[in-house]
This record gives sequence, C-alpha cells and structure tokens, in this order.
Amino acid sequence: MHRESNPGRSPLISALSHPSPPLPIPAAASPSTPRRFKRFRSLLPTTTSYRAVLSSVCIMAVLFWILHLLFFSLLPDFTTGNPSPSSPPPQEDSSVADLALQKILRDSRQIFGTYPASFNKSAASKRRAQWMTSLPDSLPLTHLRAIPGTHDSATWNFTAETRNSIPSNPSYLPAEWFRCQKNSIVEALEAGIRFFDLRYAALDTGGTDGKGDGGTRLVFWHKMALLSEVATVEDVLFGFYKWLEGRGKGEVVMVSLQYEHPTRSKASNTPHVQRLLHSLLTTPAARRFIYPSHSLPPTLGHARGKIVLLKRFDLPDLSIDQQLAVPGLNFSPALWPENNKGFELVYNQLEDNGKGGEGGKKKNETAYIEDYFEPNDLPSGMNSSVEENVMAKWEAVEGHLRAAAAAAGAAGTAGNDGDDDGLWITFTSGEHVLNEPNVTPEVMALGPEEQRQRDRKANTGSGDGTVKGGVNEKLLGLLKQDGPDGLKGKRLGVVVMDFWEMEGEGDLIGALLGLD
Repeated sequence: MHRESNPGRSPLISALSHPSPPLPIPAAASPSTPRRFKRFRSLLPTTTSYRAVLSSVCIMAVLFWILHLLFFSLLPDFTTGNPSPSSPPPQEDSSVADLALQKILRDSRQIFGTYPASFNKSAASKRRAQWMTSLPDSLPLTHLRAIPGTHDSATWNFTAETRNSIPSNPSYLPAEWFRCQKNSIVEALEAGIRFFDLRYAALDTGGTDGKGDGGTRLVFWHKMALLSEVATVEDVLFGFYKWLEGRGKGEVVMVSLQYEHPTRSKASNTPHVQRLLHSLLTTPAARRFIYPSHSLPPTLGHARGKIVLLKRFDLPDLSIDQQLAVPGLNFSPALWPENNKGFELVYNQLEDNGKGGEGGKKKNETAYIEDYFEPNDLPSGMNSSVEENVMAKWEAVEGHLRAAAAAAGAAGTAGNDGDDDGLWITFTSGEHVLNEPNVTPEVMALGPEEQRQRDRKANTGSGDGTVKGGVNEKLLGLLKQDGPDGLKGKRLGVVVMDFWEMEGEGDLIGALLGLD
C-alpha cells in the first residue's frame, strides 16, 4: 500500500527515500526461455525485492553524499592553508604569542613557581618587590647596600614526593640532602631576592654517542637529583623575562647559571650541551632581557629590566665568535676553587674595547667570593657535632662579610662613602650530609629541628650568637647589631642564602635591605 509522504520533510529527501518503481524490463525476444536458465532465474530476487534493495542503496548513497559534503566543508583548504568559511577566524599574532607564553609559564612551574594572575598591590608588597626601582639610576650595582640571593634556587620543590615521581632519581638518597629552599623563584622575586643560583645539565644523559648528555633539553639538577623533567632552562628564563617586563621593569636580576656535574654516569659538558646553551642564550628574547656585555653594568640605570648573567660554565668546543656571542660575566669553573673560604676571581678578561671596557669600566674587574659549603676540615672529622659544623661555616661567613664592609665603608643609605668597586659574594649556605649526624642544608641554615621546636614553644630564638640556631639566625643578629662590631647599615654585596624565610623568627631580607 502506498504511504503518504511526510509533509515535514524536504521534497528532495522524500523523493530519494521513496523512489519510483523500476521500469519494466522488456521481455526477451526468444519465444521461450531455455531450460538451463529457468533454475537460475528462480534464484533471482522478485520485483518487490529489487525495489527494497534499490531503495536501500539509494538511501545509503544520499546519506554518504550528505556526510561527504559536511565533512569537507568543515576542513581547511589544504591547498591554500585558508580555513573554511564555517571555522572561527584565526587569532591575532599577539594572542598566539600570549597563548605560547602561558604554556611556557605552565611548564616552568615546578622550578619557577606559579606565575600569579595578579600581584599584591599593597604598599608593603610593592616596596619589597620593587625596592631597586626607587634607587637612583647613577648608583653602581656594586654600591648597593646588599643584594639578597638564594643558593640552589631551583630545589624548593624537591621533596620525597617529587623525587619519587621522577623514575631516574635514586630513591635511596634523602630529598632533604638536596633541598635548599622552600619558596619558589617567583615568590623570592616578590620578596626582594635579586640573585639566583641555578644549576643545569641535559635531561637525557644517555646519549647516542656513549658519552652522555645526548638530550634535546636543558633542565635543572642538584648533583644527581633531577629536579624536574618538565621545566627547562629556557622556560624558567621566560619566567624571569615576564616578571622583568612587568612587575620588575625597574629591577635588575643576577642569575648564576652553572653546569652541574656530576649528575648521571657518563654525563659531561659535551659539544651538544654547549650548543643547546648557546642557542637559548642568543635568542631574540635573550638579547632583549640579558644585559649584553661581559662586564658588570656601570650603573643601575644601564640594566633596569635586565638579567645580569654569571656564567659558571665553559663553551670550549664552540668557536671564539660563538663564545663571545653569549653575554655575561666569566665565572668559569676553572676560576672557581672548590669549597673555599675566600678567593678572588677576575670575571671580564674577554672584553677590552681599548677604553677600559664598556661604559668606562676598566678591564679585569674582580669578584671576591666565599663558598665554603662543607666544613670538611674539622678536628672531629666526619663525626663532628651540628654545632661544630654551624660554627665553622659561620666563621667563614662572618669574616667575609666584615671584609666586604671594610672594603666598602659604612653605608647609611643605598650609597656609601667607600670607593671599592669589587663584586662581593658571600654564600651563607652549607651542608655536611655525610657527617654523622647529618647536617642538611636546612639544619645548617636554621639549626637542629629539635632546637627549633623548643624555640617555637618558648616563642623565642637564640639570637645571641650561641650555637643553638643555624647560620641564618647568627646572620640576622649581626645585621641588626649597631656600632663598630655590627653590620647594620654596612655595604655587604651579594648575600646568598638557604631557607631565607625563617618561619616568623626574623626578616633576613628586610635586615639586608634596611626595610625591617
């Protein structure tokens, strides 16, 4: 029986869904059908079956044609690269760049920290985050009252959980042996830290040449501890670039970039690693945000919004032109003695324009450095007490800070009445983890945990120069001490610390900058 067409359908679709009966096939001219074909003919479908099959085939063909049109209308034109009319218009280049930067900042979080959507706008917060901005442009960096810094800045996120999440990390090594900070890099920037100590090597140290370091990315290490498989050196540099472009456009950040060794078996500073580093330090972004010299900027005004790079690496397998293309002060490992209480380092031998260096600065500028990170010369050897280790480290720190203050003269404000232009760097950080008892970086900085717990209960710290606390507590006491025996108001140079935030027991950064 014939059905009425659906009145809501398109006539075309209705017609295609119910095709007309097929035209009758003309009878054969032969008056009779040969017997041998009769059996075959009985196997053929009837006229009704023909109609059903043909109808199904037509419906499938129409559906295929519709889907074909829909599919290709949604695809781009691959011959021209133009999107189809139904696709959203492409974003502007700036939007694409913003999206790319957002991805980079996300990738950097395990080392740089989470870049905030907005910064604290309180006067107190801005005073810390932008403390250099208020200083005169004419002030040399070496004449600042102090530059607070962090040692092994990338280790803040290295916990037992982080260690275990990276399969290549040795599980038998305690995370507290390697962790030197508890605050991220961006938190440190906001708190006023302006010197960052970062250690890098290749991610894949297997290498196809059997020599190690054959990876394609440079990431952060502390000895054999791999700190992140995701955040690369370039990702973290972009975090600095982003901060310097906005919140810190009036600030100067010093970044010490060191090739870390040993990390894994066979790993070394191969030509491949050197080329990777050269590449990321000579990009357009690097040329914009890294101070383009092998000498220290002559004044603060020359370097606002820039990174001053300290190169604790060598590029011996690259050409001289390639080496010179990488900006920064030459703090070669060959010039940096191991575990030393005080040494001098000439950091700009490569630059001489016949006029005493860039901006009138003389060649052969000198840094004075204390980096006695492990008290390994104690009378009790590897069985020294925590107190012996802390006091040995503190004596080296105090002696170097007093030498810096004596060379510079007193500084009542940001300026000073001395004429010393040396770059003084004091590492207050240290450890002696192979000692028994273990002296971890946290114990060296803050003192034994049991003593800190007692101090918290009593709501007090030692602060009296005794050995109850760690190096940080002794440093804070000296920074607050007036008179000839104290260092309050003295010019101290770069002071590089572990665990600078002292859990409410004191404000090291405020004391260094005179903001407390």
